[in-house]
Amino acid sequence: MANLIGSKQNTTQRRAARELMAFFALTFAITFGLGAAVIFFRPQFEAVFGPLGPLLTSWPYYVAVCMPTISALLLSALFGGLEGVKNLFRGLVRPFQLRWAFVALLTFPTALLLWGLAERALFGNGVSHSIDIHAILVSAPLTLFTTANIFIDPGPWGEETGWRGFALPRLLIRFTPLTAAIILGVIWAVWHAPAFLTSDLTQAKYNFGWFLVGVTCASILMTWIYVNANRNFLVAGFIPHAMNNLMGFSNAFTDAKIQALVLIVVAGSIIVACGPGLNGRRSRAPAAADA
Repeated sequence: MANLIGSKQNTTQRRAARELMAFFALTFAITFGLGAAVIFFRPQFEAVFGPLGPLLTSWPYYVAVCMPTISALLLSALFGGLEGVKNLFRGLVRPFQLRWAFVALLTFPTALLLWGLAERALFGNGVSHSIDIHAILVSAPLTLFTTANIFIDPGPWGEETGWRGFALPRLLIRFTPLTAAIILGVIWAVWHAPAFLTSDLTQAKYNFGWFLVGVTCASILMTWIYVNANRNFLVAGFIPHAMNNLMGFSNAFTDAKIQALVLIVVAGSIIVACGPGLNGRRSRAPAAADA
């Protein structure tokens, strides 16, 4: 019986590894390929496909940004057919405890707010601060509730079905949640590399090293929510991703270094409190995952 269970686990791990390799290869190939074509060979690209206009409204930008989700859909259909696609989207509707929705919504804004208050308590109001409290308490909520920004921003809906919906469950088959979070965070950050090479995108003004640290810590936060919110990637992926971007759009923080430092504190607190399981129990057994 033990040999049978071990053989089944090995088969599941090998299948997950193959699907992950295909997912990362396809996602990076298209995003990096389009990025290179538009950044380095735009005249030649436009000679074939026509004028692109502003990058942020061009079709290559949206395809590149949405490749994690596109890859997840294509590969779910390839490996599992219709049932594979259904299984992917079940991750959006799994029941979860309501408190995790509030955790997803409020963790990053609250951490930024506490950082800003600590700055003012320590250094007073006579110096320049890295956190804009007015942006957190006023500008961001106004943007959230009075504009369509959260729906227009392609980051969450273009990426999270891939990162947290497809990749994370397969990583959890082999790795502890903490290890899986770090691996996915590094890959997620590196995937953004083309955005650092064009002045049209927000990332171009950031330091990539701090961005890498911040995104990896954000991945730990999101994996913690994922593990505790019954693997619902709407709560663990879409919501915290959207809130992080909202804080950036609202200029709540000045640069990637501050964002990363705040997220280091958040991720470090989670790790200290929960251990590698990210669920309050320091077991090394990986969470159950759909493959």
